[in-house]
Amino acid sequence: MLSSSRSITNIMSSHSSYLIIGAGNFGAATALSLAARSPTSKITLIDSAPFPNPRAASHDINKIVRDDYPHPTYMKLMLKGMKKWRSDPLYSPFYHQTGAIRADLSTFSEDCLTMYNKLGVETEAGWISVDEARERWSRVFASSNFGELQRLFWNPHAGWAEAEKALTKVTETAVANGVEYKVSAVIKLLFGDSGACVGAQLDDGSEIRADVTIVAAGAGTASLLYRSAPYNKSLHSGDRAVATGALSFFGRWDMERSQKFQDVPVLKVSVPGVKGEAMSLAKDGVIKFNCDLSFTNLQKLEDGTILSVPPDETSKFTWTREVPQRFKDIAQRTLHGLYGENANGVEIEGYRLCWDASTPTHDFLISAHPHSQNLYMATGGSFHGWKFLPVIGDCIVDMMEGSLDRSLADRWAFDKPASFPGDKPMPSYVTSGDLADFFK
Repeated sequence: MLSSSRSITNIMSSHSSYLIIGAGNFGAATALSLAARSPTSKITLIDSAPFPNPRAASHDINKIVRDDYPHPTYMKLMLKGMKKWRSDPLYSPFYHQTGAIRADLSTFSEDCLTMYNKLGVETEAGWISVDEARERWSRVFASSNFGELQRLFWNPHAGWAEAEKALTKVTETAVANGVEYKVSAVIKLLFGDSGACVGAQLDDGSEIRADVTIVAAGAGTASLLYRSAPYNKSLHSGDRAVATGALSFFGRWDMERSQKFQDVPVLKVSVPGVKGEAMSLAKDGVIKFNCDLSFTNLQKLEDGTILSVPPDETSKFTWTREVPQRFKDIAQRTLHGLYGENANGVEIEGYRLCWDASTPTHDFLISAHPHSQNLYMATGGSFHGWKFLPVIGDCIVDMMEGSLDRSLADRWAFDKPASFPGDKPMPSYVTSGDLADFFK
């Protein structure tokens, strides 16, 4: 069944200009899809820095790419996405199929296997014993902390992608296909007398007018909507898209250690004492890690509103050595929990606070805004949206056309239907504090 977004049958036939605010993976992918479907339209992709913007969650060393989801909506979409990661010349140069191991006390992996079966998908994903995992891959997991688990989920057809390079290529391709990339900070959205969105005001006071405006601002979504109409709460995102941060770090392996870690799979562990992820070894000897925790950055605004916003300080969104000791301690526990003695002597060279927009159910927010005509939302990556880069742009354009599959439209709606079950496709990155807590 197809959705009928505001009863629009074909937005492409009635609009000639589009403004996309935010050039992360949702924004860049939308620009590329729009350029393909509406080649005569004026499409402007705007961000506060040249691409890829270091503020964006999608500006990263690498990201996990997998199709194992316990929910049919996301598994089906990523099955399509994996085909593009493996074979589409736009994406495949950046994808590395190393396989992925998951050590998790929840039923997530079991539910993924059940979903493969329900969808009739042939897969080599399954279980391996902890003992086998410790012996394979040059014994790099010999002393990893797998808690009391006796078996681990192993998906040989998952892997990782070079995030910054892939995003850059998508943006370059969009520009080559006629999209204008503009560097400027958006101060606020602009509205006509009827309340319809007509474009945006920039930091230099100039304006960009457009028939359609798409907010793909990631962690900046809530603050942009608030700035645009401080007293119009119906326009605000509320708890639908909350700016949240997560800690990443990386270390560089020496030549001897690098040889041992060649072709080691991605590892995700969620057991008492360690919650995090290790990417596979990159060509430059770097392994990036993610800590499975997230936090807000609550600020009190002039009118008393409390809002989580992405921080302005460069050290709080780009790679740095200067983070609070508490973050360093978490990183060390994660590093040694994932690799045990094989991480001895590894120096952590950099830390990054990655900021994204998280939704209550970790579903994306891809929807027409119900309180402003010609305004669309494309955000809410919730720390698992990047892998959808090859397919999410078409979904966003489908949403604007009113042709998005109902199962997706309902899950991604600004206001979900009363019958929505509230289940989470991605249980990780539960918000567990505020950034200020880590600086105490």
